[in-house]
Amino acid sequence: MPVLKERALLIFEDDVLDADRLKALRARIVTQMLPPHRYDGTITVDDEQILFEGRDLLDGNRFRLSIMTGSIREIHLGFDDVYIGKDSKGKRYQLSPIRLVYADAGRLRRLYIFPEFRGLFRANSSEEVYRIITSIKARSGSA
Repeated sequence: MPVLKERALLIFEDDVLDADRLKALRARIVTQMLPPHRYDGTITVDDEQILFEGRDLLDGNRFRLSIMTGSIREIHLGFDDVYIGKDSKGKRYQLSPIRLVYADAGRLRRLYIFPEFRGLFRANSSEEVYRIITSIKARSGSA
């Protein structure tokens, strides 16, 4: 049974590090108040997994990602040295993403999530979703 289900924006570390891809993504984001992201859709969190279903901004295709709770290695609220949280004009984004590091086929992947982003109001539910994921991870015994 889902603990949480809401709109979210995602971007992988690989997308942030690829300057050409990031430039292409920024060009496709119509509303300037949105942070750079590649995927727009819905995130569902339950005791076993984080499920994202949405679309890829680069090719318009459907995108689905399932992250099992036990595969999560790190959860962090805020920007870091990869996703620094500044736009091309040097202005700082006001909202913090949730950074997840998880194991995927023997490789660690880093993902940034902006849950329930409301650009017009410059608000999101990152803190609430961070607490929910951290709590589920702790209950699963793999914190």
